[in-house]
Amino acid sequence: MKAIKSFIVAIAGLTFFAFTSHAQLSLNFSSSPGGSPGGATIQFNGTNSSFQFNSATTPYLVPNPPFPPIAVYYYIGSQWSITSEFGGTDSALNLLGAVTNSPFSYGPITTTIMGLDTNETANVTGPLGRLVINDNAGNLLTGTVNWEQVETYNFAGGINASLTVNVIDLAYAGTNADLLALVAESPDSMDLTFQFSPGMTLSDLTSSSGPYMTSYSGSISATPEPASASCLLLGLGVLVFTRRFSQSKRA
Repeated sequence: MKAIKSFIVAIAGLTFFAFTSHAQLSLNFSSSPGGSPGGATIQFNGTNSSFQFNSATTPYLVPNPPFPPIAVYYYIGSQWSITSEFGGTDSALNLLGAVTNSPFSYGPITTTIMGLDTNETANVTGPLGRLVINDNAGNLLTGTVNWEQVETYNFAGGINASLTVNVIDLAYAGTNADLLALVAESPDSMDLTFQFSPGMTLSDLTSSSGPYMTSYSGSISATPEPASASCLLLGLGVLVFTRRFSQSKRA
């Protein structure tokens, strides 16, 4: 039950951060596109019980690029780009990033079944990842990421769905306002979500030889202050109540 609730929080977390009283900084990202099939992906390695992030490898024509001349090769070599943010100055929009040092291994899978819903979780055992964000001005933000846990809720997947503080040792020597704020407000949390089509559970992704690849999105967020945490819990309560109410109506 706890794992299911934590996953619901991760799916809705970005919405709650938008309404915190102190506007905690949250940078939202999506996997980098590329000419098919060369976009960035998260990859699960079957019975090896591990996942990794693959960079975009082929040119992609950026519609309405933010500044020239990046139209074709903008995403090559990156894993994701920052697509929106809350609580900042928008100075981090379109910056490219990655978490290197994969593959990341995970342990035994725990399965929880509640009615028609199946939640599967596994602790990520390592190694630690290296966070890198390029500020497009010759400077890199760097840090250390512990992915904590990987899980699927039915056919939707998440990593660090509980929004545990898992980004430490941030360092940045540039002048980008949002990246400076991310460092100043650290330690931070980083999470992401993914989904396969057709749908796959964590057990499916840990079967056969793989690899299984799909796109993803996520966020890097400053640690919420007490008022922010209360807002998260309130939102969770509303979601859980709505879900139970819907189940009782179906019954």
